[in-house]
Amino acid sequence: MEKKCIVIMPLSDQDGYAQGHFNRVYEYIIVPACRQAGFSPIRADDSITTNDSAWDLTKNIIESDIAICDLSSKNQNVLYGFSIRQVFNLPVTLIKDLKTQNPDIHEFDVVEYDESLRIDTVQKATETLSESLKNTFANKGEVNSLLSRLGIGQGQSTETNASIDSRQELQSVEETENATPKEAPLPTISPLPDYVGDPFTQHDIDKAKVGDFFFHMVHGKGEIKSIKNMAKEKMANVHFESGSKMLILGTSGYFRKINA
Repeated sequence: MEKKCIVIMPLSDQDGYAQGHFNRVYEYIIVPACRQAGFSPIRADDSITTNDSAWDLTKNIIESDIAICDLSSKNQNVLYGFSIRQVFNLPVTLIKDLKTQNPDIHEFDVVEYDESLRIDTVQKATETLSESLKNTFANKGEVNSLLSRLGIGQGQSTETNASIDSRQELQSVEETENATPKEAPLPTISPLPDYVGDPFTQHDIDKAKVGDFFFHMVHGKGEIKSIKNMAKEKMANVHFESGSKMLILGTSGYFRKINA
């Protein structure tokens, strides 16, 4: 059976782009690259019907063998899709056009393409994307996700075809952090700096916004660069000294306020 590649990209015309631009990106670059790499492409917005729920879309994003996320125009829906793949340690290839500023995701390679879509640049971008897809899928077992870095769920299967219960696993991350550990606890920073305050409350999470700082017991002091509201959680892109990480903001003792 041919492997499926879910393509997460801007769903409609974006400011600063000609009408139908991203449809052409899909047809001229992404589809040929997927075919060359041995994948069957399907756009995220074409994978569900009008009667399906947001969970059906999330399920399709999780269960695809690989994903392409086009970060051009910094579309929030694309960042949401990328966050889902990242959390579950599922293979994803990032692309963007030349005029979009590099995202604050230092740990990932990004395939760039010329938004002019000239035939010579399209051919080069197609070949580069095809090779990136092959390499990403071949190295899909590498530890890269938030759950893996925190040691949550280690020993469980990291096969690309995640089960339908993956959403339940995501919802249990906060419970895992709050629970009394049966194994060795996660490594934490000790001693704590003087400016570290009390653990996050739900009120702190509700009012969290871009630009806020907080302290994480594993990663240290971080600044929130973007926030995405999910069903019951907030997913944040947080910049630490060690690099940027996607975190689910929780009320566990790992998230602490910074004293004024």
